[in-house]
Amino acid sequence: MKFNCFLYISICFLSITTYAQETEKKNLDTSYWTNWNFDYQLNNLDSLFFEVNTRSSAFDSYIVDGLNINRAHIMTGYAHHLTEKLYLGASIRSVFEPDWNVWYWRLFLQHNGQIGDGLLDFQKRIQYEYITPFKQVDTPGTRDNYGRFGFWLLLGKDFNIGKPKFRTEFSYEFFINNGDDATDQRLVDLSRLRLDMYWYVSDRIRIGAFAMRNTEFYFAPATGPSYDANGELISEGKPERNLNRITPVYGFSFKYSIPHKEECNCPGEKRRKRK
Repeated sequence: MKFNCFLYISICFLSITTYAQETEKKNLDTSYWTNWNFDYQLNNLDSLFFEVNTRSSAFDSYIVDGLNINRAHIMTGYAHHLTEKLYLGASIRSVFEPDWNVWYWRLFLQHNGQIGDGLLDFQKRIQYEYITPFKQVDTPGTRDNYGRFGFWLLLGKDFNIGKPKFRTEFSYEFFINNGDDATDQRLVDLSRLRLDMYWYVSDRIRIGAFAMRNTEFYFAPATGPSYDANGELISEGKPERNLNRITPVYGFSFKYSIPHKEECNCPGEKRRKRK
């Protein structure tokens, strides 16, 4: 209960502070993602997980030109089962961007609960990421290492339409800056509002589609007016302001899970009896 209250208070506080100042919203081109997730549950209920992600959108340069892929990552991690509903874990993510390879080192604590007497799954996660960029080519520009805290909330429900089984999920995630000099004027670094729909192909396989609003938060310094060669005004100057870069995202998800199997004396099972 205390964990839930802390998350609610944090979200209210961030909502007030994020939008208190004058804000410019800039809508970017649609991005198309694919997520490929694999996880394996161990006998002690701990989990190993692995993820591949690709992102395609209009961009100046790409890591895969033919597919317009401007970003991709691979991630591996481990979640330790602390209690029936609580997990402590860590992950490493390697992100590939044009000219850059960025590493994300993450620790997280996740609570998997329910609300409404089991009506909805309610998952909460608090995490800390440390981000280390490495330039792959000799071009202008630098990036500093920095850290950020993240909070994630999810409501989910399984349901049937006839015999097929489906699942819908609604989630919200945001990250708080911690030591990034380029964006230290904004409290929130990134937020993601997402809706997923899955079809259970089998007990182990889920495929789905999602829609997401991805918002990056920046501080934009004041700019003066700009003129063309004839002295005609091209654009007026702007004061110091908050700049929210909003990207609509649509994507495909694939999840493959290998659940833990209890030892038993079932016919055909070549498993040893518990002592």
